[in-house]
Amino acid sequence: METFFSQNITDHFIILDNLESRHCIKVLRKVVGNHINVVDGKGNLYKGKIISTDKNICKVQITNILNKYGDKGYYIHIGIACIKNHDRLEWFVEKSVEIGVDEISFLHCDRSIKKTIKNNRISNVAITAMKQSGKAKLPIINDLVNFKDFTENCKSHNKFICHLYNKDIKNIFFYKENMKKNKDNCILIGPEGDFTISEIKLAEKYNFKSITIGDSCLRTETAGVVACHLLNLVNTL
Repeated sequence: METFFSQNITDHFIILDNLESRHCIKVLRKVVGNHINVVDGKGNLYKGKIISTDKNICKVQITNILNKYGDKGYYIHIGIACIKNHDRLEWFVEKSVEIGVDEISFLHCDRSIKKTIKNNRISNVAITAMKQSGKAKLPIINDLVNFKDFTENCKSHNKFICHLYNKDIKNIFFYKENMKKNKDNCILIGPEGDFTISEIKLAEKYNFKSITIGDSCLRTETAGVVACHLLNLVNTL
C-alpha cells in the first residue's frame, strides 16, 4: 500500500499538503473510499480512508495508528564531511535513510571545499527515502557545523572516527558488545583526502575511537553508506 507523509494530523483526520495530495490524486489516481498509509516522520504510521479530495487537498479519516512503527531500539548518528558534489551528498542521505539512520550532521573540516548545503533539497530527499523504504521516522538533519564544535558537543555513548592513517586501528566489529550495551552511536566520516592528523587527535581527545570500516579507500558518500549499514548490522547481530 502506498505511503504518504503529513504533519497536519488531528485525533481523527489527516490533511495531505498540496504536493502529497497531487501525487495521491493525480499520479496514483486515488479516489474517495481508497485506503492509504500516512507517516508523520515521528515514528507513527496511520492507516486511513480518503473521505474527500476537494481542490486537490486530500482529507483522510484515521482508522488505525501504529505507534513507534519500526522502532529499532538503538540510535545511529552519522557526522559526514560536506563534499563538493551536492548530488552525491543527496545520494548518501537517500541511501542512509533507506538503510536506517536517526540523525545526520554535516561537518566543515580542514579539507572541506564546499561550505554550504541545500537544506530544502536534503529534507525532500530524506522524506522521499523514508516513504519509499516503509519507515515512519524522519531522521534529524542538522545544519552544517564546524568539526571542532561538533566533537566538543557530541553526547553519544559510543563515538567513532573513521580514517585510514593507522592500518592497525580496530574494525568496528571490535566494539560490538559495547555498542549492543549502549545503544547510542555516532560515527564520523571525513572529506576527500580524509581527516587531518590534528582533527583525529582532537576527536580522540573527546573520546572518539579511531576505527576502520575496511581496507578500501572509499569516497566520502560511499563510506557514509557503508558505516550506516555496519552500525545497523552490529546492533542486530
